[in-house]
Amino acid sequence: MTGMIEEPGSTPGPTVPGDVTRLNPKDGLFLRGEHLDAIQSYARELAQMIGTGAGSGVVYGYTVSLDGENLRVEPGLAIDPQGRPLRSNAEAVLQLKDPPALDSSGNGFLVVEVGPAEWPSGHEKVYGEVCGDGCSGSGSAIQPWIGEGITVELVARSLEGLSTASSVLRRNRLASLYFDQERRNGHPWLQPDGGQPVIPVTGWNWNAGTPAAQPAHVPIAALLAVDGKWVLDVWTARRDMDGPPAKNVWQNRLSMRPWSIFMAQVLQFQAQLAAHAAELAQLDFDAEAFKTFEPLRELSLRLKLTRTQEAALGKDFLEKVAKAAKALPLTAVKTGKSLRAMGFEELPPAGYLPIPKAAPNVESAVRLLLGNRLDYRFRSCSADYVAVAVDESQHRDRIPLTEAKHQPEVDILVPQPPADGPDYGWVAFVHRSCCEVKEIPPAAEPVDVYFRRFEGGPGQLPTIYGNQKLEGDPAAELLYPPSDWAFPGNNYKVVNLFTDFLTSQALEPAQYNVYMVGLAAESRLPLIAVRASLLAASLDSGLLAPVFSFTRAAGQREAIVIAVEQIRGN
Repeated sequence: MTGMIEEPGSTPGPTVPGDVTRLNPKDGLFLRGEHLDAIQSYARELAQMIGTGAGSGVVYGYTVSLDGENLRVEPGLAIDPQGRPLRSNAEAVLQLKDPPALDSSGNGFLVVEVGPAEWPSGHEKVYGEVCGDGCSGSGSAIQPWIGEGITVELVARSLEGLSTASSVLRRNRLASLYFDQERRNGHPWLQPDGGQPVIPVTGWNWNAGTPAAQPAHVPIAALLAVDGKWVLDVWTARRDMDGPPAKNVWQNRLSMRPWSIFMAQVLQFQAQLAAHAAELAQLDFDAEAFKTFEPLRELSLRLKLTRTQEAALGKDFLEKVAKAAKALPLTAVKTGKSLRAMGFEELPPAGYLPIPKAAPNVESAVRLLLGNRLDYRFRSCSADYVAVAVDESQHRDRIPLTEAKHQPEVDILVPQPPADGPDYGWVAFVHRSCCEVKEIPPAAEPVDVYFRRFEGGPGQLPTIYGNQKLEGDPAAELLYPPSDWAFPGNNYKVVNLFTDFLTSQALEPAQYNVYMVGLAAESRLPLIAVRASLLAASLDSGLLAPVFSFTRAAGQREAIVIAVEQIRGN
């Protein structure tokens, strides 16, 4: 619809006002202050509506630093939630001698916020109202200009659980609590909220629009009192501009993490880690200790043991090897401590770690810094792959360093150095996606596997197995896709068991014949025969065992019998 229409009435209809009024100039209108104000207000309303649609946050600048008892904020530009630009062209300074009162429970902290400020300026005479005052002027004066800028404020906040953190963990605890509160404030639809059960996905209004932005200042840092001193943490509170608000609302509702929050979590970790640069530079490893333990580490990481070898070495020995390999980084450290000891109890979904030059290998340095309560997977890759992997972790959970039972799965990405360049000196960590290693198993059909030694050749097989009940427990169980002959892929277990069976029977190659016997209901005999044939091929690439199939005894599961006959004369 274009062009002018009649003014909307008081009753509901297809046309309603939008709280925006502009001047309708006509010849003969005597321009007064209210008309100029309407022009200015209309321009501001349009600008702020566009600003609201573009999103809120810091655009550039607003670097915050502590200088003794002074908090310094460099010039910058930000957009508040209602689209108002907040720009400064000079440094702002706040004194911290008399800050706002904090929560007496010990859970309090301060948020540094930027808000709008304006003030009148200039000087000009007032010439009176038209037809009301004489043209000679009234002698009074006005300030015809209004300057705009920003004001920096300290706002007291509180988060339950902050008081229970020790001094060394207090900064990281604040970040963890703040990020979690931010997630809950986004009202996720697909996760429990406040301990309440998840509402069914059909219970939400998926057609609803996003809510209007509420007036608020723009946070640019957090201040925390630790042992009587202020600690500045920028990225706990600061969020850089990240696009339209509707995007962030829907990402929060769908339990995603907006880019600005993800980057804030990564940068908060990197900034806190950089504060310990001196400690990280002092890490020193004991080379002699590594010479002692290195064989154990190599054994634990690289040796592939069969069931027979594991049984021969013994469970206790293997557990000692694994324990020694894990303890190696801590045992072989002369000076240095873990990130936990430096004040970290939780990490972002991804980040970067320095590798001290004194470290004998990447694994040892990572295990020292991150501890032994993570399930590691070390991967060598190109540097561009690291960037992609870090970016893909945006919506994954944060990584606790204190979980003992269910250890988080973490990939350590080691960038390959250029052919003609030095090592990068860092590695990346990313919270591994569970979908990479865990799959929901489809419905499966179990097939029992038995090993039997017999005499009499294939002619005796119908008598021994035809509709007979097998005694004893099966040696293994294979799970096949329903009504499918495709091999399930866990044949390594049967292969090892078959080797053990031959060893227990003192049989060597060329001393035996193998027959595969499939037992199933009559209608499924062709299927069990194919399954038995493929199983035979998996036991030995050169094994072409004859396959027989017989009706299974009533009430018993399908089974495959690997029947071994000793060749006479041996």
